[in-house]
Amino acid sequence: MRERNRSTFARRLGSSLLPVAVVGVVVACDTTVTNPGGSQDAFLDSLTAHQAVVTGARRDLADAMDNILYWGAAMTFEINPAGSTGSFGIESYIQAGRFDANDSGDWNAAARARWTAENGFARFERVLPNIPGAPAISAYGPAAEALMYAGYANRLLGENFCQVTFDGGSLEPHTNAFSRAEGLFTQAMAIASAAGSSTIQSAAQAGRASVRANLATYGLANWTDAAADAAAVADDFVFEMVYSDQDQAQFNFIMFANGDEPYRAHTVWGTYWENNPDPRTPFDITTMTGDAGVEKFGGNVPWYPQQKYPNKDSGIPLTSGWEMRLIRAEAALAANDLAGAATQMNVRRADLGLSPFPVPFASLAEGYTALKTERAAELWLQGRRMHDVRRWMENSVPGDFVDGNYRDGTQANQFPNAVENLTSRARAYFVGLSERETNPNVPTDAQGCS
Repeated sequence: MRERNRSTFARRLGSSLLPVAVVGVVVACDTTVTNPGGSQDAFLDSLTAHQAVVTGARRDLADAMDNILYWGAAMTFEINPAGSTGSFGIESYIQAGRFDANDSGDWNAAARARWTAENGFARFERVLPNIPGAPAISAYGPAAEALMYAGYANRLLGENFCQVTFDGGSLEPHTNAFSRAEGLFTQAMAIASAAGSSTIQSAAQAGRASVRANLATYGLANWTDAAADAAAVADDFVFEMVYSDQDQAQFNFIMFANGDEPYRAHTVWGTYWENNPDPRTPFDITTMTGDAGVEKFGGNVPWYPQQKYPNKDSGIPLTSGWEMRLIRAEAALAANDLAGAATQMNVRRADLGLSPFPVPFASLAEGYTALKTERAAELWLQGRRMHDVRRWMENSVPGDFVDGNYRDGTQANQFPNAVENLTSRARAYFVGLSERETNPNVPTDAQGCS
């Protein structure tokens, strides 16, 4: 959209030059136009530019989150399609439960977000010793922030793609992105502490807890370490990706695709949450339908818009203290501590005014079923669901899922072709076709997904 706008401006500028040039012959004015081009890279070495570098890294991560979160939500039945497949709609192949192996956009955006943040820190590390009076990198606030965003960008890659590759290297297991993030978050915590930035320190520690939990599920980290990180974060802590209502490119993507301005492309109707409401999964019931027919539903469907993000500039949590409680609960279950797991989950349920789980749980399966449902509610529409499903399935974690759509018999009878469950649907995006075609260390036909 922004590229097209620049081209339109250039064409308009060109068409306006001719009459000006004719006048110029008479009055002898210089009518040439010089394009100054982009800023020189060296300008970004200045201390005054460093916060802008961090802001750019944050913006790249927000851009990468847009489709990845939205389409991942549709893939895992957090929402259902309710309209068009173009513009801000949900593609037909995603509605059918698969990703496109020939797509590159989401991979490119996520890889760019990782590179921008990591490269920003590398720049600070390189130039600070050469700037008189500059602070040490070990206590430099922008450096901590860049590392934190780099950690979250790596988590985004690991949680959403089949495999990963870094800076032209070969394909690696998706869990390597979590290990990379763990190191970045650790660095960010140390620098933020020295710089006196408690918010960045907590956000980095919560991020580290989340990737350690992912690694622990695969036996690549200790649950005790994940739980210790989580316990250090306050319950009421929330760190969000920020959005703006001043420009469409910076809107909260999920909200705008469903804000009736003009899109009504997804709905909570027909999902688990329609019949099992939870204060963490708010939605409105309207008499309107989506903005177009949905083939598998046989036409237009009721439009029940999500209300977790009510505004174009609503922030999307990257982490929260309540997620940390669930990491501590999952660590307890991994240690077969059924009472400890229930106690951790009940802290949040008491905060919401919900009835508590029994202490202890009657079985490990009952405990994991509760945990999976609590994470589905707590992290709803935050782009975390697809990897939860993947890690639990790939590691045979017990307990039932909040699964599928049309769990109620009446709807199942009405739409028999739309009854689905998570086992039949994709659980990760492909490595981008552009990566496979341009990176000599990645086979062209290597997609990384079964």
